[in-house]
Amino acid sequence: MNRKPWTWAQFSQPTLLLALIVIVSIALRLWMITISPLDPRFSNADDGDYYRRALRLAVTGQYLDDSWLIRPPLHVFFFAFWLRVALLIGMPQYGVLVVQLAQTLVAALTILVGYALAQRMFRNATAGLLFAAFLGLWYSFVEQPMVLFSELIYLALFSAHFWLLLRFDTSGSRRDLLLSGLLLGMAALTRSPALYSLAFVGLWFVARPIAQSRFWSAARWSQIVRSWLLVAAGCLAIVLPWTIRNYVVYQKIIPVDTLGQINLWLDLDKVSQRNANIETLRGLPQGERAGYALAQARAILAEDPLRPFQSTWQTFQHVWKAQFVEDFFIKQSFFTRPLRETAWLGLTGDLIWFGFMLAGLACLAGPLREGLHTRLFILAWLGYSFVTVLVFHVEPRYLLPIWMLIGLAGAGWLAGLRRRARTRSWYLLPQLIVVGAFLLLVLSYRDYPQIIATGLARERGYLPAEQAYRAGEYLAAEQGFRAALAAQPSFVDAQVMLALSLGAQGRYEAALAEIVRGSSRRAELAYGALLRESGDREQAQELFTRYEPIAGEDVQTWALEWLRPPPTAQVVIGDGLDLGYIQGFLEAEQSPAGSYRWLAGQGRVVLSLPAPLKPGATLSIRMTGGLPGTTPLRVRMGNGPEQTVPVQGGQWRSYSLNIPAELVGTQQIAIHLSAPTFVPALQNPSSTDARALSLMVSEVRVQ
Repeated sequence: MNRKPWTWAQFSQPTLLLALIVIVSIALRLWMITISPLDPRFSNADDGDYYRRALRLAVTGQYLDDSWLIRPPLHVFFFAFWLRVALLIGMPQYGVLVVQLAQTLVAALTILVGYALAQRMFRNATAGLLFAAFLGLWYSFVEQPMVLFSELIYLALFSAHFWLLLRFDTSGSRRDLLLSGLLLGMAALTRSPALYSLAFVGLWFVARPIAQSRFWSAARWSQIVRSWLLVAAGCLAIVLPWTIRNYVVYQKIIPVDTLGQINLWLDLDKVSQRNANIETLRGLPQGERAGYALAQARAILAEDPLRPFQSTWQTFQHVWKAQFVEDFFIKQSFFTRPLRETAWLGLTGDLIWFGFMLAGLACLAGPLREGLHTRLFILAWLGYSFVTVLVFHVEPRYLLPIWMLIGLAGAGWLAGLRRRARTRSWYLLPQLIVVGAFLLLVLSYRDYPQIIATGLARERGYLPAEQAYRAGEYLAAEQGFRAALAAQPSFVDAQVMLALSLGAQGRYEAALAEIVRGSSRRAELAYGALLRESGDREQAQELFTRYEPIAGEDVQTWALEWLRPPPTAQVVIGDGLDLGYIQGFLEAEQSPAGSYRWLAGQGRVVLSLPAPLKPGATLSIRMTGGLPGTTPLRVRMGNGPEQTVPVQGGQWRSYSLNIPAELVGTQQIAIHLSAPTFVPALQNPSSTDARALSLMVSEVRVQ
């Protein structure tokens, strides 16, 4: 049988455009991963907790609620799977990167599901392409794969759940309902509020006969109940095993997690009491914390029933903000996010968001092109999401489900814009009211022209100052950072860099005065560095030790680039004063032989020497292997040849290497180290250490 040759013409235009959107979206996410300093291994927030749970599960097979909350587990299982893959392919030190790449794949699949969802809802391929572009190009979605939170996986599962409901609308297939329920259960194990969708699915089934102009009857009610039960059965088939696990472990009925009760108490009580309340909860057995928190919340509500709504209007206003403009021009720090490098994408993303929100609200106030049951389902979810945000607190990631649903409606409205322009509708008045209210909320919340002008003035001072600092022109850097602070006095990142510029000039007292203590983790680390340079080594050591593990980024990489530690020919690794000299090492530890750090596979030690290197100089590294026998350490100094050192395990000793002749006369030496890694918990079943380790290093000396 002869087959015709394949040609590009076989693909429809929507398919090609969708492929282009997916490719560009993947490229943007991969690029953002490469430039982002965020790292959950060094975070004490939710992402750090997820990472540590997932790493323990990947290595030991144990899942433990060792923090102060019982959390939804599914995204942790997802992270653990990919961390396990990194272990199996012999790259445990790249586990976070493997998870980020897997999340990029999930994002791409979500874009495809989003296309199918919008195309089916509005029966229009253009709507599908527009929604795919919204999911693929809006900044808040683009940055999701680089952080280890639950929202990306939740939105993927919820979108697929919703799409299967719509497919059932035309197919009538019970399999679609069962699959929709299974995906809803998985979404609930990622974010427990998804369980409320069972009620909203019930509303969808009840309103569906009206949308299809069918008559009510006992048979119709029976069909509604059977359909809903099928979705519920699929959902509970996923959720109930976890609920049973919670009961077995804690002897309490906990459907998914304890976030709701605990967050409710913490948000209702006084802000000044938050830390004390957290410590109170930590002192209770895990299974009793939710009940205690709920009792405290009820007591507050009994005394003041309106307490959740005291700042409702201010919170509601805060929801409707241009998010990237807020982050880039208003917040006091970038908090390690690569906002400057991605400003072009973020500012474009705010315009994309603005357009889709206008269109989405016009759609939701307009004719029922998607059907009454689907409209009610969306409105129910939006209403519930807004209430939870207003009662609890606003975080940008908590708003993503809201923007996704409004953006979905916006894609449908934009797709029919040309046809709609030729018709008149009595819906025009409510659409104008809703859109007008949105414009009033957005434009009255901030003076955006003034804010952007101020931010641009800040950047005109900051960017040249940063370049001058890199070039060692510290006086010019000081002047630029002062200009940035003149435009935005509260900008912590400029305060930190101004202080470091002054410190590099030896003006330590003035430098320390520029830092606002507690304003950011980098501010505390910079303060510690200035104390070290000015001679207060003890307080510097305390600050470095406290903030390095919780900074949310690889502090060693940041310190090596931006700190200017004093010249030295010797660094004691792990003494709490080594930041600015090292990169690629784990947290500091102590042994009877002194302080040390584990090398995590690959690392660097960079020394600015007090005097130029002389002929015959040698490099001495004091270390020991982490496993019995020898571990090969590859050492390269500058651009010189690579040397291999067989490091003996079980004994500390100094290993000497000749410094290449081409480095003679230089006053800085970069020492690159590389050694194979192992995971203690895989070597020894009794170990709980899931880190990727290679060698213990305690001292590097040039002599």
